[in-house]
Amino acid sequence: MHRRTVPSGSAAPSSGGASSLPGKPKRRRRRNNQQSLFRRNQQDTLILLVQTLSYLILIVCGLCLALKVLFGYNVMASSRKFGSNMEQHHQQQFASNEERIAHDFLPLSPSRVYTVPESMPHIGDKTDEYASLRKEFDSLALSLPEIPQRFNFDTMVMEHSNSDQVGYDIYDCPANPPPGYPFDWNMLQILESWPPDDPSPRSKIFQGLCVFDFEKDYDKAMNYRTAEVPFVVVNDPEVKAAAKRWNAPNYMERMMSDVKHRTEYSENNHFMYWQPPRKIMKKNKQGKKHFQFAKGQDPIPKDWHEPTKMMRMAYAEWLEHANVTDLELGPDKPHWYYRLIGCGETGPKGECDKGSSEYLYDELTFFQPKPGLYLVEHDKQKGIHCRFGMKGVIAENHFDGSRNSIVVLGGERRYILSHPNQCQNLALLPKGHPSARHSAVNWSDPDLETYPQFKEARGNEVVLQAGDVLYLPTNWFHYIISLSLNFQCNTRSGIDGKYMPPIHECGF
Repeated sequence: MHRRTVPSGSAAPSSGGASSLPGKPKRRRRRNNQQSLFRRNQQDTLILLVQTLSYLILIVCGLCLALKVLFGYNVMASSRKFGSNMEQHHQQQFASNEERIAHDFLPLSPSRVYTVPESMPHIGDKTDEYASLRKEFDSLALSLPEIPQRFNFDTMVMEHSNSDQVGYDIYDCPANPPPGYPFDWNMLQILESWPPDDPSPRSKIFQGLCVFDFEKDYDKAMNYRTAEVPFVVVNDPEVKAAAKRWNAPNYMERMMSDVKHRTEYSENNHFMYWQPPRKIMKKNKQGKKHFQFAKGQDPIPKDWHEPTKMMRMAYAEWLEHANVTDLELGPDKPHWYYRLIGCGETGPKGECDKGSSEYLYDELTFFQPKPGLYLVEHDKQKGIHCRFGMKGVIAENHFDGSRNSIVVLGGERRYILSHPNQCQNLALLPKGHPSARHSAVNWSDPDLETYPQFKEARGNEVVLQAGDVLYLPTNWFHYIISLSLNFQCNTRSGIDGKYMPPIHECGF
């Protein structure tokens, strides 16, 4: 038992009497012990708090490092040497886009073989097979030959028949679109000068679109994009690199292997998009089930038949059909049109299409969902679509209800364009028709008695060669002719309402 000692010089308490208060020292000891314990608890709590904060800081630093390792290289990949203030702004936007990607998408399991330069962690082809192919050809990148452009075109004189339009040099355009841009001509004049069924190039064409060098005219191109007018971009290093790969011997065959992709067959050189009206099941008053056309869709016209046949085939099989001599070609002979689809953020694992081509996001890094010249609203991208045409193939005139960026990576294509205000003159098939949005006129042989308004239609044309990119705003009309076996890809990035009124006037 412990005894309480009395300090020297202190009087011992008396053994009796009320003044001695025998319980008070015990209460004082208890209170002192409690205060000491409270102080120790405070110290322990403070130490615990400091330790907890230290652990949290370490965890946050570790997460930041992990995010940098997983996602940080994309920022570097997007830093293309434009030499313009506009691109610096895009890099700032890309930082916020990276945060969105990290929040909305999980990274895919990467290949163990090779990391494709500028690939994105949440989309693309991460298989070892594709990685091995890219590793092989990337090592040969410097030795792969440049893809020359085979043709040079002069543009027709821009005669001022329209007082709202002024002439300009398409290779040295002003910083902002001139009045009435792009210059246009009478459509019949364009078709008579170069008939659509003849794929042989002409020396002069009716080109009204400005051509911008990616390295030198980036800011100009951005001004035209902001104004929502069409233009062409050349000399983009990433586009040129993709074109070199796609034209390298055996690269396409190995990249696509034996996967079967969508293919359209036509008995002639004309390809008209079509989609039968959707039918829905209903019950009549007696409770019997029947199918009827959905609201807002008309029945299929009695004289209508499917203009093309849909099938699937491997690239090698399509190439066997498409890569033929001129003696085997002709407007009345069979033609095949090949199509690839990369889902991207609409389905990172290829959910949007059977046998989807997710490697398109690794091949065409300039079409990735990030800020840049070709995608206005990159978060509204709807995949990458590629169409390979054999020489002579014609895609009928139509408009698309969103912005379009179109690249040619091999061969040549002729595009005849029209402003949306030409909608009435182009005589479109009506809403509800299987080929709605498309011109009812056969441009190879226009029937001006049935469609007299076509005499007033106006437009311009441009030939895209390997390495060229066309920016096409919402609702602009385009008619496409394959001048040789070619590879063309496009991507869409949102809708602009600038050209909606004339399309609404046409019933769309």
